[in-house]
Amino acid sequence: MNGLEVRDLVVAIGGFRVVAEKLVVARGEIGVIHGPNGAGKTTLLKAIAGLVKPVRGLIVINGETVFKAYVKTEVNKPPEKRWVGYLPQNLLLFPHMTVYENIAFAMKGRGIKPDSRKVSEVLDLVGLKGLEDRRPSELSYGQQQRVALARALASNPRVLLLDEPFSNIDVEFKRELRREVSRIARTLGLPTLLVSHDPEDLTIADKQFLMDKGVLRGRV
Repeated sequence: MNGLEVRDLVVAIGGFRVVAEKLVVARGEIGVIHGPNGAGKTTLLKAIAGLVKPVRGLIVINGETVFKAYVKTEVNKPPEKRWVGYLPQNLLLFPHMTVYENIAFAMKGRGIKPDSRKVSEVLDLVGLKGLEDRRPSELSYGQQQRVALARALASNPRVLLLDEPFSNIDVEFKRELRREVSRIARTLGLPTLLVSHDPEDLTIADKQFLMDKGVLRGRV
C-alpha cells in the first residue's frame, strides 16, 4: 500500500501499553486520532517514526515494511530510513539558527544537500517565503509552527506525523492552519496522521480514530 499501515501494534513503556490493531491512511488522506492527554497518542506517533520500539506488530510506509515483530523482531528500520516528516508538539526549533538554517539542518540529517531553492519552495508552501533569515524569537508562535511544518516537509517524507499541531494558538489562526495542513497533504499526496485532544480537529479528517487508555479503537 502507498500510504501508512499499522497492524497489531503493541508498545510497552513502563507499565503503560499502547495497542493499535489497525490503522490505515492512504496517500493524500488525513487521519486524525482524537483522545485525552495521556492516552498514548504521542507514543504511537513515536513508534511509527522509529523513536520508540514496539514489542510486536507491523508498520508499513509507502509499501515498505519499516517494523515487523511477532515471535521476534524481524525488521526495525532506524528513523532516518523511514522517511517520516515528524512535527513534535514542542516544535524543537533551534533558537540560535535562522529559519533557513533550521530547515537546512533537518535536510542534512536525511542526507539531502540543502539548497536555497528547496528551502524557498517549502517556505512558500507554508506561507512563509521571505522569512529565511529570521530567528524563531522574531516570529509569532503560529509562524514557528509553520517553520516546523516546513522543516518536516523539506526532507521529502513519505508520511507526515503531526503531534497536536494546532495547540497554543488563537482560534482564528487555528482554523487557517487546519486548512493549510489539509491543502498541503492533498497537494503533495502525503498520508498524514494527526493526533489531538481537540474534537474540532476532526473536521479535516478523512479517517477518524479514538484513543483512550492506550487503546486505538478505530473510527470515531
